[in-house]
Amino acid sequence: MKFLSAFLLLICVAPASAQKIAQLDAISNYFSEYVDDERFTAVYVSGKMFDLFEDADLDLEEMDEKEIAAIRNVVQDIQGIRVLHTDITPDRFYQEAKQRISTDAYELLFKVRTQDGQNVEAFIQDENAVVNELFLLVGADDTFAMLSFVGKIDISKLGELQRALE
Repeated sequence: MKFLSAFLLLICVAPASAQKIAQLDAISNYFSEYVDDERFTAVYVSGKMFDLFEDADLDLEEMDEKEIAAIRNVVQDIQGIRVLHTDITPDRFYQEAKQRISTDAYELLFKVRTQDGQNVEAFIQDENAVVNELFLLVGADDTFAMLSFVGKIDISKLGELQRALE
């Protein structure tokens, strides 16, 4: 009976988990497909880089200790940043990304479409006021960009950062 209960629970939970994993894989696959393509500028910053930033003894002339502490507090749980950018056939890559990457697992933050054909969309995945991923998709006549910030970003920490930088 315990086995049957555990099995039924797994069946109920698996589709939601699979959708989230599939979504993350779709984005990862898109990035990995073009990361070595010479038409793209590709940037990956690992979470370890943010660990180094957290441990660094920063002496930035234009920032006070409160501002530096607020920045460290926000970036401490970032696991990575991925960026793809190209100005070669950008509309083709924008349309391809729109077709291949389902945004159903995300909440739309904003969408901008201008008269001259520029498109910017920002999505988040969040749980209990903690952002797990911020995903941006940019398409225009002269540029295509895709940015993904992955980690645990507490929304209240962003408020603290904003107040510190005022």
